[in-house]
Order: sequence, then structure tokens, then C-alpha cells
Amino acid sequence: MTDQHIPAWQRIVIKQQQGKTEDNDFIDEDPLNVTTHLATGTLTKKEKKRIINGRSLETSKKITKKKADANRRRDKLTKEEREDKRAKTVLKDQLRYLIEFHLHKISDEIPKELHALPNVQSNYPKHMLDDRKKKDTVIEIWKFSKQKQNWLIKHFFTISEIPVEYDDILMNYFADLKSDFLRNSLTSKCWDKVKEWNDFAEKEEENIKHIVEADEKEDSTEEQKNESDGKKEQKSDAEKEELIVPPNKDIVSRCVKLLGIWKLDEKDGKLIELKNF
Repeated sequence: MTDQHIPAWQRIVIKQQQGKTEDNDFIDEDPLNVTTHLATGTLTKKEKKRIINGRSLETSKKITKKKADANRRRDKLTKEEREDKRAKTVLKDQLRYLIEFHLHKISDEIPKELHALPNVQSNYPKHMLDDRKKKDTVIEIWKFSKQKQNWLIKHFFTISEIPVEYDDILMNYFADLKSDFLRNSLTSKCWDKVKEWNDFAEKEEENIKHIVEADEKEDSTEEQKNESDGKKEQKSDAEKEELIVPPNKDIVSRCVKLLGIWKLDEKDGKLIELKNF
């Protein structure tokens, strides 16, 4: 008669009984030294896997500890340091797309002021640009992307997204923009920026003029002087309330460049005129 099949839980009990006469260290390290049945107990997946693979609990703890130590080492940098490192190394796909357009369509050299940016320099080192000039170098063909173009249009007026160093290649990219709708939309927004600057410049001129006139009309008598001082204080408070943040000159300059490239830098027969720019 063949031996009867011994259930797993019985084998575990037998192992435990045998271990009573042996060294306790052996029992502790034995992967079968558990009291929960694999099929019906509440062991976790990791514990079951450990038992099946024959690994002890101590070994599992050591592995977990090593992983935790490695994570701590990676997290030593502060948030500001990590962001600074990312800014110096990571180049957005949309900006890479713009640079690739320039290298394929305009020139095999990146403008110096643009290449001086840390994230551009790290992604386009000089030796890589030199290799691209060689005839036997395989270069991926630049392909138009509507999604990336829409991103460039959306952030055209945001210097933090598209730094001023990109202006030259940005102008070359938009020079042949095909869509009349997109051209008209950008043109309208650019003229709004020009008007916004001129309105600000006019208000600044008026404020300066009022201050000068007030100083000239001061009376020499003490009473009039006191009244004048009171008016000045009131006026000063009013000026603080009406203080307007000046438009970003870099954005205005970018708008003027684009209008000039599209030959749309005239309005009502007059060229663009930026006051006190």
C-alpha cells in the first residue's frame, strides 16, 4: 500500500516537532517555521512567496532595509535643489521641437545665447552638434506637429515657458505660419500688447507731469504750504492705489518682432511706435 499524502499543515507540525531537539537558530531560520496554513490562513502574498522560495524572515527584512536606505540616499537633495537640477537638465519636448526645426530648416548651429542655457547645452553638447554636420551621421527627420505648434502659440506670451533666448528661432518658425485664423489671432493679441504698453507709458507721463506742476504751484505761505502738503499726501495715496504694473518689455518686444516679420507692423498707415520703450 502506498504512503498516504501528508497535508501541508501536518508536514509543518512534524518539522516543528523535529526541530525541538535541534538548535533553536535552525528553527528560526527555517522557512517552513510558520503556523498558518497556506491555503486557509491569512498570510500575505509576500509571506507566501518567501516561504515558497525558502527565504527566512530576517533575509526579507534585510532586503527591505537596503531598499529603504537607497531611497533615503536619493532623497537627500532639497526640493529647491531638485527643481534647480531639473531646470538645468530637462528640455521640454516643445522647445526641443523648436530647436530641431531650426537645425533642419535654418542652420546647423544653435544661436549662442540660446545654446548658453544650461538645459540646451546639456541636451545639445558641442560634440553632438559637430557630429550632426558629418555626412555619414544619421539624423532623424524633423516632422511637423500640430500639438506642439499649438503649445508654442498658447505660450507665445509667456516668457517663463519660452525664454527670450528662443525669440530668433521662434520668429523663423512662425514666419511661414499657414493658417490665416492663427495669424489673425496672434496679430490681434500682439497689437493689444503694443497698445497696453503705450497706454502704460502715457499714464506714466501724465503722473510725472502732475507731480511737476504741483511742485511749481506751491505757495510760499505756511498756510498754503500746509494745505499743499495735505493735498500731496492725498495725491500720493491716490497714486499708490492707481499704480499699474508695467507690461513685460520682453513680451512686447517679441510681439513687435513677429508683426515685423509678417509685414503687419503698420496700423492705419503708421508704423509701430512704442512710447518710452
